[in-house]
Amino acid sequence: MMKSISLKQPKPLKVKILGALILALIPFALVNNENPFFQIVTMAILSIILLGYTVSYQIKKDFDNYKHITLFGLTVWKQKLDIDFPEYISVFSASYKQDNEWGTVSALGTRIENKLMVIRFFCQQKHFTVLKINNYNKAIDKANELGEMLNVKIYDATKE
Repeated sequence: MMKSISLKQPKPLKVKILGALILALIPFALVNNENPFFQIVTMAILSIILLGYTVSYQIKKDFDNYKHITLFGLTVWKQKLDIDFPEYISVFSASYKQDNEWGTVSALGTRIENKLMVIRFFCQQKHFTVLKINNYNKAIDKANELGEMLNVKIYDATKE
């Protein structure tokens, strides 16, 4: 039986676009002799961080949980995740809307809407979202793994 499950959080589209845009600007900065070398190195480091970081939650059978921030798979920050043990786990579909007025990425439109599958722990009146993903099958598989490991009932609200 599994002792822990890692739930990798999806990276926002804005972060991917900004990282790629900065990376694409580096060759132009290299050609232009007016830019100091320090600026080019800073741009490269920033784009590598934006494109390479990942946030994931590690849920353990003994419920000693952690949030990991990794850079290309190597943990650079690990923080205790203080959440209540769930009474049940719910899987449901949700739409997330946000204004898109952030710098040059606003060319994508004024609002972004993401339809995602959500896995959420519920304990009394509290809840904690452990995963947002765009694939139903992966979401239900992860929820079932969590339910089996923690011995907690799964509610699939997408079937209602």
